[in-house]
Amino acid sequence: MTLDPSTMILCALGLAVGGLAAALASTAGALRRVRAELEATDARVASLRRDIEGATAIGVRAGERLRKTEQACTQLADRMGQIELRGEGRPYDQAIAMVRHGADADRLVRNFGLTRGEADLVELVHGRRKAG
Repeated sequence: MTLDPSTMILCALGLAVGGLAAALASTAGALRRVRAELEATDARVASLRRDIEGATAIGVRAGERLRKTEQACTQLADRMGQIELRGEGRPYDQAIAMVRHGADADRLVRNFGLTRGEADLVELVHGRRKAG
């Protein structure tokens, strides 16, 4: 059996169309897979974006808490300085009161951390007068 040229052309066209249909079907499948991957990537990006927004909010809150803590520390340091300034004379006041109740210079040195000269002076100025 001999094939005439028009039949051969029709067969060739049929094969070409079949090949194109197969290629088109394969391309459509690949396109579906790419779309599915794109959707999954979009979902991951959206999830990461939410995570970043959450981390940013936490960072902002932590920064605010740190700022408030630093302010509180500064205020406490200022208050401690004021208290120390007000309380500078207290060891001497307490030492004077003890000398008036009979304490000696040695006791002032031990209890209040005064130097020997300071303790002797407090005892001399504020101590009980000894009967001569």
